[in-house]
Amino acid sequence: MTNKSIDIDQPVQYIKGVGPKKAERFEKLGVKTVGDLLFHLPLRYEDRSKFKTIAELEVGEVAVVKAKVKSARAMFRGRGRRMFEVAFADSTGILRANWFSFSSKALTTRFAEGTEWIVSGKVSFNRFRGSKTITHPDTEAVSPDGEGEGESLNFGHITPIYPLTEGLSQKSVRSAAHAALRYLDHLADFVPESLNRRYKLPSLAQSVKRTHWPEEDADIEAFAEFKTREQKKLIFNEFFLIQAGLALKRNKAKQTYPGSGMSVNESLISKIKKLLPFTLTNAQERVLKEISADMGADSPMSRLLQGDVGSGKTVIALSAALIAVHNKKQAAIMAPTEILATQHYRNIMSLLQDTGVNVALLTSGSPAKKQAYESIQSGKTHIVVGTHAIIQDAVGFKDLGLAIIDEQHRFGVTQRASLIGKGSRPHTLIMTATPIPRTLAMTLYGDLDVSVIDELPPGRGSIVTRIHQPSNRLSAIQVVRDQVSAGRQAFIVYPLVDESEKLQLKAATAMFEQFKKGEFEGLKLGLTHGRMKSAEKEEAMERFTRKQIDILISTTVIEVGIDQPNATVMMIEHADRFGLSQLHQLRGRVGRSVHRSYCLLMAGAGPGTPAWDRLRIMEKSQDGFKIAEADLQLRGSGDFFGVKQSGLPELKIGNILRDHKILSEARKAAFTLIEKDPGLSKPEHAELRRALTERWRDRFELGEIG
Repeated sequence: MTNKSIDIDQPVQYIKGVGPKKAERFEKLGVKTVGDLLFHLPLRYEDRSKFKTIAELEVGEVAVVKAKVKSARAMFRGRGRRMFEVAFADSTGILRANWFSFSSKALTTRFAEGTEWIVSGKVSFNRFRGSKTITHPDTEAVSPDGEGEGESLNFGHITPIYPLTEGLSQKSVRSAAHAALRYLDHLADFVPESLNRRYKLPSLAQSVKRTHWPEEDADIEAFAEFKTREQKKLIFNEFFLIQAGLALKRNKAKQTYPGSGMSVNESLISKIKKLLPFTLTNAQERVLKEISADMGADSPMSRLLQGDVGSGKTVIALSAALIAVHNKKQAAIMAPTEILATQHYRNIMSLLQDTGVNVALLTSGSPAKKQAYESIQSGKTHIVVGTHAIIQDAVGFKDLGLAIIDEQHRFGVTQRASLIGKGSRPHTLIMTATPIPRTLAMTLYGDLDVSVIDELPPGRGSIVTRIHQPSNRLSAIQVVRDQVSAGRQAFIVYPLVDESEKLQLKAATAMFEQFKKGEFEGLKLGLTHGRMKSAEKEEAMERFTRKQIDILISTTVIEVGIDQPNATVMMIEHADRFGLSQLHQLRGRVGRSVHRSYCLLMAGAGPGTPAWDRLRIMEKSQDGFKIAEADLQLRGSGDFFGVKQSGLPELKIGNILRDHKILSEARKAAFTLIEKDPGLSKPEHAELRRALTERWRDRFELGEIG
């Protein structure tokens, strides 16, 4: 540990005004040390540098006034509810401040008649009282002699607004953050000085100080948009550290082991293609070529395979598995659900009949597990398809050469690492049908090579997507009936298993019973959801596949893994409660044959609402990548598929959408630096090595650096 880090590593409780109790509350915000507090940065800013008179206040604005207390009292609002009201007055009018959570005695004592206060908050107009009002304002007493005025942390300047938790106020966080600034000189910058000069970045200490406390003449709009030089420096640092970790991880994965490459040639690829019942698309050919080259190299493959719903990723995964089997290695395909694992298994079995390749299915519900374990351990089983049951301690491989993880965003970091750990440096292929926008992929999968299948197989019918409000529900029901009459099948998906009074949502089980006696009386209905036993779910899917069920009523358990070309209708109830990417996945269950298909989005929200606007994106586009970009814009990166499971550090100030240019610069700088100094052994990289080791070693699986 360097001398520079000693003071900022001490517990936050030793900051003036914090103490043990407040320290516990700060910990809920992820603030344990002085250093954490320095990087607990404002969410936004308010311009409290200018005082207004009460007459000048405008409804809807956040403003600051200086006024005297005219009256202060607790008031009853009926039904036992109370409100505390303070009437403030200046020479131009009256402003009322309201509190709904309060100690009457404390507030009465505090707001003594005639005392002068600074009051800030969002202005509204109370028609009943006929006056301007601020609810739960920020307040500060003005000293009678004026002493200390101008030194306030809360008023008279551009004021930071921080993320809070219960028991901490803006004032207390502001005070603690201000007290922590005395430790700025102890901050060590892990970005080398040469990079700071190249990108014209200010010092780290200056950047932290000015991000907490902007100068008096600072441009508040620039701060609000995170465009100041100081904010850019902190954003660059945040991205740079993550990208350096990814670069090291990639560098480690790309280490060569002479003689470890597999034998891959045109003859083998030609044999594999002959097993397939169709010709590969140009995109599939390109991706298979990339994977073949990786598996033939002396460093393990680490590749992300992206492809829209129905683009044919599974066939490419099987081809990679057969390359491994040809080289006397085993392959494992791990899927997130039993439904998807079972479907992969059946599809693979149908293609590999009479080839001598042994395939096993391993899920929590699989019978005869002991025999399966023995067959895998001995090497008799060449390809294992399963759920997380594959990574149980009891499962051992003779020689795992390829680990394939499907729908990777549904697995955590440790689960992915556990599968890879079943072999000695196996090739790794990670697959997703949820297209990942480029900016997010740079952060989530910056250590991987990326392949994209950007072409759908021929012979696919179009999918008509329509939004239906309650008023035209009958027309949606008629579409389902017409398609079933034509010999097709339909899905009806609900967000819940059982009805919720609180949310007032229809649910799969209740509607299954209602449909049987109502709109779909006389048709063959099936039900499946996550609470059913594996055997029950499998039976429902099997009957649907055999066309013994006309309409399958389900929760999102069918989001991935159902391949029934005869299904031409996907009706999604309460569609406005789903994310765009999830809706796109569900829509992908239809449109798998030459017949026209229908995706019916049943919406509770009406035109002009954000929920309706989201559904309009689905109506207009079937491009998974465009939809993913829109989803990312609407929901933010934190809620996007795979972000929480990625194990990557949460961003404190950076935003991959807003700051995509800085992200690209930081990535380029980090990868170039690691390429030139992979061990971070140069003196100017010592702080970077320390920061990576201390902060992200476990998350990036870096081990000892250098």
